[in-house]
Formats: sequence, C-alpha cells, structure tokens
Amino acid sequence: MRNELSFLINFNGNLIDPQTPVATVFNRSLRFGDGVFETLYWDGQIIQNLDFHLDRLFKGLLTLNFDLSGGFSREFISGEIKKLCQNNTTFLKARVRLNIFREDGSVLLPVQNKPVFIIESSEYPEENLTPLRLTIYKGEMKSTGLLSNLKTNNYLLNTLAIQFAKENGFDDAIILNSRGNICEASSSNLFMVQKGVFFTPALSQGCVAGTKRRELLEILPTLGFQVEETIITKDMIFEMEEIFLTNAIRPIRPVICIENTYYSRELTTILTRLTNGSKQ
Repeated sequence: MRNELSFLINFNGNLIDPQTPVATVFNRSLRFGDGVFETLYWDGQIIQNLDFHLDRLFKGLLTLNFDLSGGFSREFISGEIKKLCQNNTTFLKARVRLNIFREDGSVLLPVQNKPVFIIESSEYPEENLTPLRLTIYKGEMKSTGLLSNLKTNNYLLNTLAIQFAKENGFDDAIILNSRGNICEASSSNLFMVQKGVFFTPALSQGCVAGTKRRELLEILPTLGFQVEETIITKDMIFEMEEIFLTNAIRPIRPVICIENTYYSRELTTILTRLTNGSKQ
C-alpha cells in the first residue's frame, strides 16, 4: 500500500504534491463556503455513476452562478478526474473528492466567477458491513430550500450531527428538516421498508440528491420492488421494518436500531446481494 502523501492532487489541471500550498487568505471556500463538492468512487477503471455526479455538480454550479465559459464542461472535468485517478490508483479502488470553489475574493459579493478546482484521490477504505446504530439529532434542522439537494462547501450541520452521534455512543445521526420530518443521515440518504415497500424522503424534504439514491430509484422497480419518495415523519420511522443508508462510497449499510427501536435486515440483505459490485 502506498503512503497517502505519495499520491498527487489535481489543482486546476496540474498534478502536484498534496502538501503544496494552494489556498490564500482570500480563498472563498474558506471565507464563505462558496462552492460545491462531490465524493466519487473509482473502481479501478471508471467512476461509478459519473453522469449522476455530473448532473448534481453542474446544477450546483449553475445555481451558485459560476461562469462556466471557457471550456469548463462535463467532458473537461471528467477528463481531469480520470487523469488523476490513472496517475494515482490505476486498477485500484479509490475514494475521490472533487472540490470546486470560486476565484479568490475578500468580500461577500463575488468579483470573479470562474471555478477553481481541487481533485484528490486516496485508496478505497476497507469495507465495513456491520449494521449501524442511529440516533436523531435535534440540535439544528436542515432547510428545504434552493441549496438543500446540493453538496455545498458548508457541511456544518452534518458535522454537528455525526459528532453528536459519536459522543452519545451511536454510529450516525438522522438529520431532521425544518418541518421536523426525516431528511437524511450525516453523509447518507435513508431508505426504509414496510410491508415490502421501499420508502425514502422526497427531495422536497431537503435531502441531498444522492447518486446511489437515484440509482436505487431506477433499479428497484426493475427488480420487482415498489418504491415511494414521500414525507416521513419521526413517528413513522419507529413503525418501519427495515432501514438502510446509501452514499457514493460505501456499500448499502443496514441499520440495526434507531435509539431503542430495532429493525430486521431481510430485504436489505437481498438488495445488497442483488446490487453487489455497484457502489453507492
């Protein structure tokens, strides 16, 4: 296994040492959280669900009014991701992080709107399929507005939620939306099963538009399962038979309990087997 510091990063098209300083005091991502990011899974040859990632990425860039003239296209950024992965991890699984932020600026109103990007790749972490123990984070709630389905560079709520879970002996925490309904986990979407039907919070409920979520919404009906995007209240989760989490990097993660309510894993186990080899 290579030392992580031996991997290069891609900074605006240049492969450089990861310890090279790339941010100034005027970096808008540091000052204002002004940007978006994607976390992707490289299987050794391709990025899984790349089109889904690009759909969400470019929706975010357009929402934040980035200037994408001058060749910043889906094909361009896809090529830059592949260039780094092939340099660092050819034929090896990798976790890839793409961070895009606006050009430097010291005041809130952007003066320049061109995107600047950093791409990192690191060896894929060892898979852990141990069922998760969840709690509900109530310290803050997530909005259901313009930015809620994107992965912006402001992830403070998610950070607080996972900290709360770990400090209280749980693996992860469920985040509620501003209406008090179920939204998502700290870095995953939620799916729930009741009487053979799969449920997941609708995008209108503020959850990130996850790429694995989108994949399952397309795949589940073809496997003979019924799936519904809907409103899920706090009370409803304690009536569900099974719950699992999805994201772009890890396999489907079954939930064994939410606080003192325990769940089975029958359909989750079947679904995991049916989708084996396709990361989230």
